[in-house]
Amino acid sequence: MHRNSRKSKYMYILLLLAFINVACGNGTSITPDSHIQTYNAKPLFRQINLASKIEETDKGNRLHIFKNPYDSLPLFFRITDSIGKPVEGIVCTLSVGSRKIARISDDFGEVLFWVPPPRLFQKVELKVHSQKPLDFTTDFTSSSEENLREGFETGEGMLELRDDGIKLLYEVGYKEKAHEVINTLRQEKQMIHILTGLQLKHLKVFLTTNNYRFGVGGWIVSPTSGDLYNMKFRTLPHEWVEQSLGEYYGVYDDPNTRWIGDGVANYIAFEIDEKLFPESTRFSRIVYEDSSEVYDLRTWGKATLRDWQGGKVGYRGYDLAPYFWAKVMDKSGDSLIIAKFFEEFRHSDDKSSENAIAILESLSGLDINKELVITGKEYLQNVYDYWVVILPQEGMEFIPGGSFAMGDSSIRGCSPVREVKIDPFYLDVFEVTNKQFCRFLNEMGNQKEGGSYWFDETSYPDILFDIEDSIYNVRKGRENYPVYWVSWYGARAYAEWIGKRLPTEAEWEYAASNAGQHTYPWGNEWHDDYCNWAEEGKLDGSEFTAPVGSFEKGMNHFGCYDMVGNVFEWVNDWYAPYNPQDMINPQGYTSEGSNLKVHRGGCYKYEKEWQNRFARIGGEPAATFPCVGFRCAKDVGGIE
Repeated sequence: MHRNSRKSKYMYILLLLAFINVACGNGTSITPDSHIQTYNAKPLFRQINLASKIEETDKGNRLHIFKNPYDSLPLFFRITDSIGKPVEGIVCTLSVGSRKIARISDDFGEVLFWVPPPRLFQKVELKVHSQKPLDFTTDFTSSSEENLREGFETGEGMLELRDDGIKLLYEVGYKEKAHEVINTLRQEKQMIHILTGLQLKHLKVFLTTNNYRFGVGGWIVSPTSGDLYNMKFRTLPHEWVEQSLGEYYGVYDDPNTRWIGDGVANYIAFEIDEKLFPESTRFSRIVYEDSSEVYDLRTWGKATLRDWQGGKVGYRGYDLAPYFWAKVMDKSGDSLIIAKFFEEFRHSDDKSSENAIAILESLSGLDINKELVITGKEYLQNVYDYWVVILPQEGMEFIPGGSFAMGDSSIRGCSPVREVKIDPFYLDVFEVTNKQFCRFLNEMGNQKEGGSYWFDETSYPDILFDIEDSIYNVRKGRENYPVYWVSWYGARAYAEWIGKRLPTEAEWEYAASNAGQHTYPWGNEWHDDYCNWAEEGKLDGSEFTAPVGSFEKGMNHFGCYDMVGNVFEWVNDWYAPYNPQDMINPQGYTSEGSNLKVHRGGCYKYEKEWQNRFARIGGEPAATFPCVGFRCAKDVGGIE
């Protein structure tokens, strides 16, 4: 099944494209008769005609059929011998009614016909002139997340690059990108061979800006899209492996072997992604809330029009199944176990899931039925042994790691400037609110630390203590405003209570500057109405604090609000000149160098010169202020 479109509303289209392969008799031999092999191509032609007329409406998932906009449609075949090797020089004749068209297969075994849309009672027949039985397949893929009425991409008229079993067709002006892609595919092919020993089908890729088309016989990759890396390191290796398993190894003869097909394909994609593109971000489909769930990969069936996810396991299988293969390799201590498994499975007449389990048990010495049943907790505890996986965190954004120039020598107290490296981390989308901090006070109480209470109850705050009921309450209407009058100790205590921490000063500036790219969270130009600053509400609309998230235009590029303005934010560091030697995940000086803690980001009381990535100010950690709050950070990692 083609999975390159990630949204469910495209699954009907993709499943129909998968059916096109079935309609063609994917991997089925044509029986020779007097040196001419005949195939009824009308069912395939009808499916292509139907697929070409599908369009997404503006009403969500509903699809409708429109009048066919094409004067002609492509009929594509790939001719191979009994071991899957493309056969060149085969004469193929397509009869459409009384019209006959002849083509000769190229070195990829491919033949392409352009013919008018089919009529109701019109015969469509392919004749292959060969003295030996041949196999044939057809491929139509879609990378579109928009309208699919953009036509078909066949690569005709495009420039070409070749490597062993790989053909890359590209548009003028993208030679450098084309070499980059084919070099990556060459590396990926080597890795696939080392990890699995698989026989791979020939791969064809179209590097084209017309990325909303159907790909005829190959995969469409846009040279200008931000999704290029995802296609290179994830989608293409996955589909290359999965289609090869289907064609040469009979993996999907049993619909319950998806744990093999999609499982190994995604295992390979994960390994390639980890080794060739280590700075990439992979988000887990399994989250903390799934910890108590039990998933049986033996029930992960092939997607259908009624159930495209494939049962309870669903989309989580794309993480669970590769994890299964990683742990089988790990527990068995055999790095070649996948290659050994496919060598035996390929030559077995029994392609059932049960037989596959028996083969793998024999090779690994493990109870494979048991290993195929995985809890969310097991996955979350162990997946980091194999890959870096990002777990979505409620109310937080993932900030990818990287390097940036921290500081500004032209601003007092913001030097020296040095190149700093930051590991990935999570950061709260919003500043901590009165409602959130009130829950903390009601559970932990308002304790003294550093000689003062965490929260100043005497300065007319938004959180009040009800002596009669012994409970803290937020002033009505102020629930979603940022909390202030909180000491650094109080901010740290809250962060620890909720399982987080305060961000380091370097992390804060990295996030506020979009990895060092900008002066302000939104860019390099100041805008009066992008944050809450000291102009008494005449320009930004807020005289005092504003509800968190009020300034959408001022959001940083990671999705965090109010990184400047509204209230200053406590960070973890002591206030002191930057340490020029502290360049990797800097923590700042210890308390011996300062008695003040840093807060960042400006506030509603300060002029615009303070509302930027660089400005910093110090305050005693036990002190509270009417314009200083905080937000929390969290390390990237598994669960205990």
